[in-house]
Amino acid sequence: MPPEAPSLSFQSTLSQLLGFLALTLSWGIPLPSKAAAQAAPLPLESGIQKQVSAPAPAPLVKWLQEQIEAANRRDLEEVMAGYSPDFRHRDGLDRQGVERAIRKLWEAHPQLTYAAEILSWRRLGPEIVAEIASQVQGSQSSARGEFQVQASALVRNRYRPNAAKPEQLLLVEQEVLREASTLTSGSAPPTVTFRLPEVVKPGSPYSLQAIVAEPLAQSLLLGAVEEQPVAAAGYLDLTSFALEPLQAGGLFLQADAPPEAGARWLSVMLVNQSGLVVESRRLVIQP
Repeated sequence: MPPEAPSLSFQSTLSQLLGFLALTLSWGIPLPSKAAAQAAPLPLESGIQKQVSAPAPAPLVKWLQEQIEAANRRDLEEVMAGYSPDFRHRDGLDRQGVERAIRKLWEAHPQLTYAAEILSWRRLGPEIVAEIASQVQGSQSSARGEFQVQASALVRNRYRPNAAKPEQLLLVEQEVLREASTLTSGSAPPTVTFRLPEVVKPGSPYSLQAIVAEPLAQSLLLGAVEEQPVAAAGYLDLTSFALEPLQAGGLFLQADAPPEAGARWLSVMLVNQSGLVVESRRLVIQP
């Protein structure tokens, strides 16, 4: 019998939260130089180019370092001290929503390691805008077994000096530009190549492909695709997968993007007799 398919949404508990916890400051993490479909762990696919031509401002470096130390201690109060009281996330979350989401993330995934790279930064008057690519990996133990999680994200953060302490930056706004996550469990979960455009125009057709490398042969393969709009509520909601037997070596979907600009979370779960894999991506809809 194949392993039980958990009713969870990995994207809801990890991938979107990468933006809030792009913590470990590193200047040498290799990132892909051109778009490519790859098996897990899947890096960002949009041809990221490092753009930093000068050292990042000291207050920005200090903010990241303090976030790292607080997160490693699981000190949520100290993490949130780096957020402005009027913080806003483009997905609809406020400061309180972020705090609830991080708490839920840490409860589900108590052991996570982070890496990040500042790709670009610029000053806008007293403010700083920085794009940060982050990666995270870890494990989760549950009654269903051990789960391995890996994810990556590209976020744009806007910082403003703290009025009470001008030398200290506070995060006032964040936008997730790209994100991808992978969850695996079992001794030999399906090896998947996941293809999905990162950006599509409103109303335009797009395709999703989750191709399993192992021959189907006589083995059983179950799968499902779930889609939901990116919204604040999705950071706390769980997504159930209605698994169905697959006759082909993967999942293939043709669909039309919504007519309005926005973003969607798309997740694929594939289960064989030896394990499971969940791949999640953000699809951006913009003119």
